[in-house]
Amino acid sequence: MNFSIENYDRKYLDGMMELYNKETVFEPYIAPLNPDRFIELVEKKSYFDPTGLFIAIESGKVVGWIHACIAPGSERHHRPENKVPQIRMLIYPREKIKVGHALVSEANTWLRQSDQKRFLAIHAQEGYPFYRGIWLGGEPMGMSAMPHVQLALEFGGYKNTQESIMMTAKIDQLPNVYNSEVNLEFITSSTNMAHSPMRESWIGFEPMTTTAVLKDETIGSIGWVIIPYLAKRLGAPCLNIWSMGVSEPYRQKGVATALVSYVMKTGYELNARFASVSTQLWNIPAQKTYAKLGFIPHQLTIGRTFECK
Repeated sequence: MNFSIENYDRKYLDGMMELYNKETVFEPYIAPLNPDRFIELVEKKSYFDPTGLFIAIESGKVVGWIHACIAPGSERHHRPENKVPQIRMLIYPREKIKVGHALVSEANTWLRQSDQKRFLAIHAQEGYPFYRGIWLGGEPMGMSAMPHVQLALEFGGYKNTQESIMMTAKIDQLPNVYNSEVNLEFITSSTNMAHSPMRESWIGFEPMTTTAVLKDETIGSIGWVIIPYLAKRLGAPCLNIWSMGVSEPYRQKGVATALVSYVMKTGYELNARFASVSTQLWNIPAQKTYAKLGFIPHQLTIGRTFECK
């Protein structure tokens, strides 16, 4: 190899961020990073372990890096005591595929210390301990538009086990709020964090929850957040929808459409001029709801799984 693999040190941060921004500049829904932002949004998390972040150095220059971690799940239904071995970021130039292969191999060796038999790579199943709100909104997953990253993970033994579709919309003017078949009241408040890992996953952001209430009964809710860091690439902040659900008896009655249109209006009032959401590829009803409100397919995202032999 003409490159070496080093452990994370802040002396590499300038090179790491330069490479990250260069490799993601084509994607407006990935926020640019600088050393201070990385330290604030990534390094300061309690479960950040610098020994799991590996950096490829060639002729004194950063040519790739991978972030592996053994971290708790970030969603309400996850148990914070359960730590999951996973890769959350892999960055390298597509012409340096050997760098990608070496970084994944190094990460796999490090993850084996967990003594678990299954590793995840930029997957949604166990949540988003890192890069939430930075990488493709509130549900960061691997991008099909970075095929060299997918190749390196595939070569390293990670198989495609989840596919989602990221959809985006412009909010050029104040949206109308759609009426559902039932008379709803909308109530918005800061998201109630179920446990510390969920709270830490949102460091640097203010996630909100809007509930749909019918006669004192909550029949649906939507989680959303304003992402200011995308303004440099998009030209304005972005509203991201990171969760949504409607009670079974009230589905197909326009409740989801009413919720989404309501938070798009709220986002516009908070200066967001773009919106994004991710949903599983098979979830056609959700995709139809978003399409009705101006969302279009933007990016196929992929989660991968490694099974130890």
